Amino acid sequence: MASSLAQDRDKTVTGYPAQPGQVAAGYPHGSGYPYAIPPPPTYSTTYQPGPTRYYQRIDGPSLLCRLITAASVVFAIIGLIFFITWLVLKPHLPEFRVDSASVSSLNATGTELTATWDFTLFVRNPNHKLRINYDSVEATVLYGDDVRLATSRLPPFLQETKNETRVQFQLAARSEYVGEDVVKRVSGERAHGSVNFGVTVYAWIRFRSGIWRMRQHLLKVYCDPVSMGFSPNNATGTLLGQSRSCEVDLNSGCQCLIRGIIVESNYVVQTA
Repeated sequence: MASSLAQDRDKTVTGYPAQPGQVAAGYPHGSGYPYAIPPPPTYSTTYQPGPTRYYQRIDGPSLLCRLITAASVVFAIIGLIFFITWLVLKPHLPEFRVDSASVSSLNATGTELTATWDFTLFVRNPNHKLRINYDSVEATVLYGDDVRLATSRLPPFLQETKNETRVQFQLAARSEYVGEDVVKRVSGERAHGSVNFGVTVYAWIRFRSGIWRMRQHLLKVYCDPVSMGFSPNNATGTLLGQSRSCEVDLNSGCQCLIRGIIVESNYVVQTA
C-alpha cells in the first residue's frame, strides 16, 4: 500500500509543469524545467560608430560674383540708356570750310622758310538739340603731306544748336628749317603763280544737351589743298577760287595733339 502511494506521487501528467519534488517523465532527475534556459545576451561595452554619411554642401553664389553681376547689369543699363539717347538726339559732326586765306612775306631760300598765314574758318553746328564744346584747339599749316610749317593753339569756344561761327587765326614761321627739297618745290610753284598749302585743326569736342553730355572725342579737320595765288615778283598770295570745304573726322582713341613749331600767333573768334 505504501509503495503504490509513492508510485502515484511520481506520476506526472504530461503537459503540466512538474510539482515541486517531481521530475517530468522522460527527463533526467534534477531538471526542474523541461526546456534548457538560454544564456543571457551579452552586450559589448565598446562603442561602435555607425556608418559615416557624407553630405554635399551646396554653396550659393559668392559675394564677389554677386557684385560682378550687379555691376554688369548696371553698366548694361547705362549703356542702353546712352545708346537710346544717341539715337534720339542723332549727333552730327560740325561742318568746316576755309572762307579766306592769305600768305605774306613768303621767302624760301637755302633750307629755311619764312612766311605769315592768315586764315578764316567757317564752323557750323548742324545739330538741332546738341551744343558742341571745343577744347584744346590747335591749328597747323602744312606743305605737302607731312611738312609742318607752323602750329598754334587757339582759344576754346562753345557752339549752340544751329550756330555758325567764324574763327580767325594767324600762323607764322620765322626762318623755319624745311630742307632744300621743300624750298625748291615752294619756289618753283610760286614762279608758276600758285602754291598749295594745307590746314589741319585738332580739337577735343563734347556734345551736350541739358544734363546729358557725351564723352570727349578727338576732332580732326583737314583742309587740303588751300591754293594761294601769287603775282610775279610778289611775296603775298591770296586764296584762289571760292571757299573750300574741309574733311571732318571724329576719333575716340587717345591721340596727342600736334606740338608747335610756331613762333607767334594772333586769333579772333566771331560768333554769328
